[in-house]
Amino acid sequence: MTGLAALQRSFIEAIDGEGAAGWPGLEVYRNTARANLNGALADTYPVVRRLVGDAFFFEAARRYARAHPSASGDLNEYGAHLAAFLAGYEHAAGLAYLPGVARLEWACHECSRSADAGPLDFTQLARVPPARFARLRFSLHPAARLVRSRHPIAAIWQANQADRDGLPERTQGAEHVVARRENIAVRVSCVEACEWDFLAALARGAALGEATSTLGEPEAAHVLGMSLARFVTEGVIAGFTPPAADA
Repeated sequence: MTGLAALQRSFIEAIDGEGAAGWPGLEVYRNTARANLNGALADTYPVVRRLVGDAFFFEAARRYARAHPSASGDLNEYGAHLAAFLAGYEHAAGLAYLPGVARLEWACHECSRSADAGPLDFTQLARVPPARFARLRFSLHPAARLVRSRHPIAAIWQANQADRDGLPERTQGAEHVVARRENIAVRVSCVEACEWDFLAALARGAALGEATSTLGEPEAAHVLGMSLARFVTEGVIAGFTPPAADA
């Protein structure tokens, strides 16, 4: 390691550390860096912050910063591991729903920053012979994310938006959630378990027939007869790859 690299590493470790600064004026840099990281987390996780209060949130943010230092100059990329951190954070042990809410907030954050996509090409889709339809591979919109939890994370998220009183419509039960960007706003909605499993299979690259093969017959009929068209209309599904002619 060169002398400059060693000096830079020592400086970064001093900023991230908790002890005496050891460098003239370092506290200014340390306080600014922490304020920037705290602000980034607060911007990305406003519902988590509202649920636990500022004192809890910023103490957790301080500990998170030590466990997961920022690896990018873009603060929009900071905070990806907060849900996992909260799942193991002893002071959040009594808040079993909190990691799920954090996963949903990160999904919304990703939706807000993801690329756009044009509408599905129905003209090209109409050219696919019905006999090869099961081998179509539909793709989700780049600004769509799937989250599920044993807790009502969507109800909690919706109840803690700026114009709501924080009282969720449901306090028990699992939820299967789709987050998607619509124009510039991120929408969060719940879908049936079979619909979520179908979308998750498509996101993994499964063909249409494969994505429905693990569902029961009534669920598969529901997904193909109603859900697929709805997801296309809502923009959750935004593209497809036709099967090869000789497939």
